[in-house]
Amino acid sequence: MLTSRPVSSVASYLFGYGIPVFMLHRIQTDESGSTGITPAYLRQCLEYLVKHKFTFMSLEDALLKLKNRESLPPRPVVFTMDDGFADQVEIGAPVFLEFKCPVTIFLISGMLDGKLWPWDDKIAHMIDMSSMESIDLTLADEEFHIPLSSQSEKTWAKEIIRNEIKAMPMDDTDKVLIYLADAFSTTIPETPPAEFRPMTWEMAREYEKKGIKFAPHTVNHLILSRLNTINAAMEITTSWQRLKNELAAPSPVFCYPTGRYCDYGSREIKILWQQQFIGAVSTLPAQVETSKKPEPYYYNLPRFSLPTSFDEFKQYTSWLGLIRNRSVFYRYF
Repeated sequence: MLTSRPVSSVASYLFGYGIPVFMLHRIQTDESGSTGITPAYLRQCLEYLVKHKFTFMSLEDALLKLKNRESLPPRPVVFTMDDGFADQVEIGAPVFLEFKCPVTIFLISGMLDGKLWPWDDKIAHMIDMSSMESIDLTLADEEFHIPLSSQSEKTWAKEIIRNEIKAMPMDDTDKVLIYLADAFSTTIPETPPAEFRPMTWEMAREYEKKGIKFAPHTVNHLILSRLNTINAAMEITTSWQRLKNELAAPSPVFCYPTGRYCDYGSREIKILWQQQFIGAVSTLPAQVETSKKPEPYYYNLPRFSLPTSFDEFKQYTSWLGLIRNRSVFYRYF
């Protein structure tokens, strides 16, 4: 009822309208071994948007129209995927292409270069492979007793451990991973297991030719606010240069690792502006507002994680998504 056409029309008149920008991480199939959104569910979401006459836009095109104060098409919607896993182009991209829906994939350049796999995925792997019923850990001088006997408990464990590490200096990450591997009585593979297989630059070039957009997501997927200025700048500029070296036309839009309000700041926004990026995305949950905004707003663009509930997805695309979180503040230069 609240997302019906008549109600939405009245709400749009009262509240204006925004652009829902959705982010995905993993595409799930039995063969990939990853956990995430299924192709069938993604197709259901895209079919709904087509049926209700939404207009698919690339993130770059939407940003340029907003910044240049150009007219937007009816009911614009944007899709993004983060990190650069193989399943994103092998399984996810064909679904987007089927619907002629642009999608921007943010790449961790070091992962495609074969130099790393992300620290948060290493934690997920250790937990998923563990046969322990529970584990006792000390993180940042705080003690935790973490149950591991069910899949839901393992999911909770990942959140707890990741959030604790996010609050630490990034220089400590490797030491913490060694501590965790010892606690879980395991070793961390040098190369990512099959379920964390990254795409290659060759795959990225192949799908770029088909219409998929790519943009930078740092070199090492480290939280920028936890780095010194030199290293934070290196993460941004080096990843951008790698994409420009490997691809024909990468999008000048940046994606902050983990993307919370505390994970970046005016320092990072200044670096992006100096490097001539046109904007950046966070993980702050809200629609992008279409009214005129000061320049820094475009370096704090909010996104919704694509919900697994179809009813929730419909709400995010409606006026409910616009008013859901209007407390998302943007940073100034």
